[in-house]
Amino acid sequence: MKKLILPVLLCFCAAAAAAGTPKSEPLPDDLRLLSKKGIDAIYSVDIPEARKNFDEALSKYPDHPYPHFGLAMAKWASLEYLEDESDPKLYKEYEAMTDKALNVGLAWVKKHPGDANAYMCLGGMYGLSARLAVLQHRWISAYFEGRKAISNTKTALKIDPEMYDAYLGLGLYEYYAGTLSGVVKILAKFFLSGDAKHGIELLTICKEKGYFNSMAAKLMLIEIYTTTGSPYVNRELAVKWSHELREAYPEHPQMQFVEIVSLYENRQYEDCRKEALEYLHAINDGKPAYRRRYLPRILTAMGTTYLVEKKYDQAEEYFAKAAATLKEDPAAHPARWGVWAIVRLGNVYDLKGLRAKALEYYKEANSYKDEWGFSESIGNYLKKPFAETQLPGQMPPP
Repeated sequence: MKKLILPVLLCFCAAAAAAGTPKSEPLPDDLRLLSKKGIDAIYSVDIPEARKNFDEALSKYPDHPYPHFGLAMAKWASLEYLEDESDPKLYKEYEAMTDKALNVGLAWVKKHPGDANAYMCLGGMYGLSARLAVLQHRWISAYFEGRKAISNTKTALKIDPEMYDAYLGLGLYEYYAGTLSGVVKILAKFFLSGDAKHGIELLTICKEKGYFNSMAAKLMLIEIYTTTGSPYVNRELAVKWSHELREAYPEHPQMQFVEIVSLYENRQYEDCRKEALEYLHAINDGKPAYRRRYLPRILTAMGTTYLVEKKYDQAEEYFAKAAATLKEDPAAHPARWGVWAIVRLGNVYDLKGLRAKALEYYKEANSYKDEWGFSESIGNYLKKPFAETQLPGQMPPP
């Protein structure tokens, strides 16, 4: 489920305990409460409410890193939840806000070297910077930003070993450093290697004992447990947890999509399609939070369920509908799921034995500026036809 959903406060910098060790400066109660309210608002897809709480925190604590990072995360949530990772302008705005938050955080720890919360905040900022680099397939930047994230997180834990929310960032680094391939893996050998199994253990501790990051850890574990081809797959548990999240957030389109992908990875295609149809109806009916921007995503998901069942005509129908959404508003930035639907149309025609038609679609997808890392997959399909042996594969774009 890679990149399916960002746990909005991926490495949010908060202590689980009300007070730290003697060396640690406690987080003010009102700042802790405002931050929690901001996080809850983001998970409820109420970005204005999130900004309101973080703005209030900023007015009270202008020099503390928490409010600055919270506002940056509200911007990220706009990109992740509202624009489905398809607005480069928001990437730039988020990057600028994160840079500002980092400067505030670095200035703060110079004056407050015993503030575990502040070091945790720095770890979170660098962690999100790394996440942005991963989304943009800037692997070298992702690696070095990740190193900074883990360094600050470890400092926080040295000050306060019971800061269980810190285990989220540490667990993510261990897992991804232990599973990423290519140039990042080579760098890790020389600088700092990761242990994926240990990373999962740390994430599990955060899920069970974290205050702010418990849900984020749960989401990341679902992502890990539904990663196609991973040795750590646990589909049944992922489905169970995704059901729990739906119960907690019944009106949240991202949580519903987590469930859709979990069902898909567990090969419950009929159940997956049922949920996807409900999701599609919610968009068409104008249900709050179910934005039209999500249409190509759910149409592509529907098409993928038919693709893996080798019902190619139905798959083609839904992929074509998803691709057609790219023409609805020429001024809007292309949705990544819409572009991926074009790639999937090429896959369908390859499977039908219509190679010339497939190549047309691969070239069409390749004509879009690649801001999602699709070029590698498209290049492979241009060289060699997509084959049934590659099914089922993952649902989300690579």
